[in-house]
Amino acid sequence: MKRRHLLGSVAALALAPLPSRAQTFPDKPIRFVVPYAPGGATDTSARIAAEYLSSKFGQQVLVDNKPGGGTIIATEIVAKAKPDGYTILMAAAPVATNTSFGLKLPYDPVKDLAPICSYVDMPLLLACNPNAPYKTMAEFIAWAKTQSSPIPYASAGNASMPHLWGEQLRMETGIKLEHIGYKGSADALKDVLGGHVMLFSDTLLPGGLAVKDGRLRGLVVGAAKRVPMLPDVPTVAEAGLPANLTGAVFFGVMAPGGTPEPIVAALNASFNELLRDPATAKKLVDLGFVLVGGSAANYGKRLAAETEKWRKVIKEANISPPA
Repeated sequence: MKRRHLLGSVAALALAPLPSRAQTFPDKPIRFVVPYAPGGATDTSARIAAEYLSSKFGQQVLVDNKPGGGTIIATEIVAKAKPDGYTILMAAAPVATNTSFGLKLPYDPVKDLAPICSYVDMPLLLACNPNAPYKTMAEFIAWAKTQSSPIPYASAGNASMPHLWGEQLRMETGIKLEHIGYKGSADALKDVLGGHVMLFSDTLLPGGLAVKDGRLRGLVVGAAKRVPMLPDVPTVAEAGLPANLTGAVFFGVMAPGGTPEPIVAALNASFNELLRDPATAKKLVDLGFVLVGGSAANYGKRLAAETEKWRKVIKEANISPPA
């Protein structure tokens, strides 16, 4: 009798529901914090991911736009959230460059944030007005070296990634450039199209669209391989430039520091899976994104490398921090 009672108790225990904390992640909606307003590249790429993951998880992945503070507002929200995987960040380049500038941050970017996965890159682009007296990067460099005054170039604004890349280009090639910062890419593009400034350092959105439709001439794209949006524009290597001029606005996913490793692994696997999904990948590539993916550890290493790379450029070019 005692043996039968014991076996019955074990069987009943095996059939009992597991505690909620042991259920498969996720079992409730996930908050996906985006550090920019709706409509831009960061928001668009996040919404493409959220659509796929909501279907995969059977739980809503809700994009929550928290613009302002040079991405610091959104990043702080995630850094101080409960480390359970239900609040994650679409991290753009400033997650590294804010540290490069030595800004005082309300969080520790290493201790308070956990890398999940590299997501996508938006390659940088150097383009010019079609009436410029050069058609290739080599012709531009040769022409620029004959000029006595610095060559003005437009970007989305001071301390933007296109600005940092423009200064790196100046230092690596030895040509004289003068940065003209605007309040966003749209204003800069307008002046380049109007011929007020002939040179434009930008990303594939929106600059690449103007090259694609013939309103601008593409000189070089900062990607390792030619991008489908601009198949005729050479890469850094093809243009004969140093390899370290390969550059992009890079996007990744982060969680609060201390997020359990199994949850980090589950999120990493899900983001890598969505990048392999043909329909989702096509949406991203058609918009000019380069698919990245990879391990959480590799994303952490990239963040460290990008932070150090841009710290050197900022120091040598004496670039002031973002306002």
